[in-house]
Amino acid sequence: MTKGPIVAVGGSVPLEPDEPIFLEIVRLAKKIADGKPIIAIIPTASQHPEETALEYSKLFKKIGTKPVILNPEFRDSANHHDLSKLAETAHAFFFTGGNQLRITTMLGGTSLLATIKKAHEEGAMIAGTSAGAACLTGIMIAHGESEDALITGELELSHGLNFLENAVIDTHFTARGRFPRLIHVVAENPGVLGIGLGEGTAAVWDFKNNKFDVIGSRNLVVVDGVTITNSNKADIKPGEPLCVENITLHILTEGSSYDLESRKATLPEVVITEPDVEI
Repeated sequence: MTKGPIVAVGGSVPLEPDEPIFLEIVRLAKKIADGKPIIAIIPTASQHPEETALEYSKLFKKIGTKPVILNPEFRDSANHHDLSKLAETAHAFFFTGGNQLRITTMLGGTSLLATIKKAHEEGAMIAGTSAGAACLTGIMIAHGESEDALITGELELSHGLNFLENAVIDTHFTARGRFPRLIHVVAENPGVLGIGLGEGTAAVWDFKNNKFDVIGSRNLVVVDGVTITNSNKADIKPGEPLCVENITLHILTEGSSYDLESRKATLPEVVITEPDVEI
């Protein structure tokens, strides 16, 4: 059975029922469900999870789904049988924004996460925005200011939830100037695909066709380290600057796609119109 789609969102998407990214999430959920889809909202990343869960519940209800809330307050709660049984009813899971470490430290190694992963393997969708997208990969950026991120020792990585094994996601990418963070991670882990999501922009993974598509109003940046020919990463000490040669960069927009096997991007077709000519 093919894994369900993954929708990773760069953050700052208006909570409006006509927002194209949320409409796409619901469209995919409806393809999975036999009838009205159940979307499980996981607000763990938020400082105010109850309020955040309520906001997203109202939104997803307006656009034709049945929302349920998975909000474990403690790790013991995330191992509770009742919460896992509720997760088994969902066709899609949505991780909200906030702090990605709240998600990984609360859910890592729990029966709730195991239930969500099993559902995804059997076709359920996984989606997340901001911190809820950053946590979906195997390697996760935990801390590190953008302006210092090309200095060794200034970036802290952690384990994510590993729905995407060989990728790392950074969000609010261009708005917060996060190019250095993603370049450093990929230079240190050249086999890992770096994905920088602009605000209001999402990547939609299609595992059947081994690709992701880009939707939204801003850019998606791909940093590929497979082509790296040389770097000083293994030889420098904390506080010293990174040097890397021949890293590959793609800047994509809505309508673009990226083939995960060939590691090649396809750009949207450009329609050229003739200028109006006054006679």
